[in-house]
Order: sequence, then C-alpha cells, then structure tokens
Amino acid sequence: MSNEVINTVQVQAAAGRSEELGKQLQKIVDTLRQQPGCDSYMVDRCPEDSNRWTVSARWQSEAAMQSHFNCPEVQGFIGLIDNRLANSVDFNSFPIR
Repeated sequence: MSNEVINTVQVQAAAGRSEELGKQLQKIVDTLRQQPGCDSYMVDRCPEDSNRWTVSARWQSEAAMQSHFNCPEVQGFIGLIDNRLANSVDFNSFPIR
C-alpha cells in the first residue's frame, strides 16, 4: 500500500491575465518542487479552457505534503487573487492507491 499523495490546485485566471498567471504559477512551482519529499510539481493549462490552470504535486508521504503547506511560497497561490491575476484558487489532495 502506498503512502504517496497528490495535491492539486485549480486556478481560474482573471479576464485578460491568463498568460501572466501562467508565468507566475511557473515561478511558484519552480520553487516548491525543491521541497523535501516532492516527487514532482507541475503546472498545465487546461486544453478546454485557456483561462484555467492546474497545478499538481506528487508527494512521497502525507507528512511531506503537509510540511510544504507551511512554506511561505505556498501563500503565493493566495496572492494570485490579491494581485487580481486569478478569480479563484481551489485546493484538493488525495492518496494514491
């Protein structure tokens, strides 16, 4: 049985700001993928909606994922709304079976 977990962040760009949002998301991901216990961290643009972005991370354990939530860089996701780059940011996590 695996202890690995995945967390995802769905981000909806503010009108006219999708390209800028994508660049900012990539900066956040580039920093966070260096966290201990991270197997991968990536950002993808939704093929059906060019204003929706998905950020996903795969962690070796739930403890590693939880630890990363305390990093100041994770607050960058909330800053996307404050800076009016995004209209919504939705967080999810689930175990890998």
